[in-house]
Amino acid sequence: MSKKHSKMSLPVQMVIGLILGVIVGSMTSAEFTAAYLRPFGQLFITLIRMVVVPLVLATIIAGAAGIHDLSKLGRATKTLVYYFLTTGVAVGIGLLLANIMQPGIGLDLSTEGLKAKQITPPSLIQTLLDIVPMNPIDALAKGNMLQVIFFAVIFGFALSSLGETGKPLLRIFELIGDVMIRMTNMVMMYAPIGVFGLMAYTVSMHGLGVLLPLIKLVLVMYLACILQILIVYLPCVKVTGLTASRFLKGLASPMMIAFTTCSSAAALSTTLLSVQKL
Repeated sequence: MSKKHSKMSLPVQMVIGLILGVIVGSMTSAEFTAAYLRPFGQLFITLIRMVVVPLVLATIIAGAAGIHDLSKLGRATKTLVYYFLTTGVAVGIGLLLANIMQPGIGLDLSTEGLKAKQITPPSLIQTLLDIVPMNPIDALAKGNMLQVIFFAVIFGFALSSLGETGKPLLRIFELIGDVMIRMTNMVMMYAPIGVFGLMAYTVSMHGLGVLLPLIKLVLVMYLACILQILIVYLPCVKVTGLTASRFLKGLASPMMIAFTTCSSAAALSTTLLSVQKL
């Protein structure tokens, strides 16, 4: 058997790490996992977040600057419409399943010593204004992704308007994007160990007695994801010419990272990487 076919895929390695984490976490104390295993998980999340901002910045600038035909900007409008429609469907599926199955009923988590802070949500206009960064460097440093994306798109369009003069700078951002993709691949080699550390710490802290009632919530979440894929994504994928198996295989790694880290920022880099491969 060739090396290519004998190599275990990353999602399978992550599932193995997750299972081993649950087993080890159920057999060890919280003090042990907090001191010796949790740092492996924290390192994984930090590594993922390390590559997110430069990866997003470079790839979006290169993509926006690569649009030389301004008539193609109409695709951006279609993308936004598609995004809002699919998001609306996802919200509808989530609300429907949550009201029918009520996955949180019967789950008792201690809130002793916790006090919710009073928060006043900003207005819609203020939310839109906050997307525009006052200081792009500050947005990059804080990892404010909406501001980073906004700046990258505007920067890319401005770079595209320079024509041939801007080609050398465009090539630099393309190379930076390629380098960041390589870095993401390197970080993902560590993913199974990070998942193991995160799960071991979580299970040891809360115990299987607390995690088991969450199975219903997890199953409802997966049911909602399956419905979203069947109703929205697969019909769209069919139009693009991609096979369903290839699309689902590309989703595996980002979904596993999102599930284990509970962080959309951590899953963003692997999502971009999967899109590049597709």
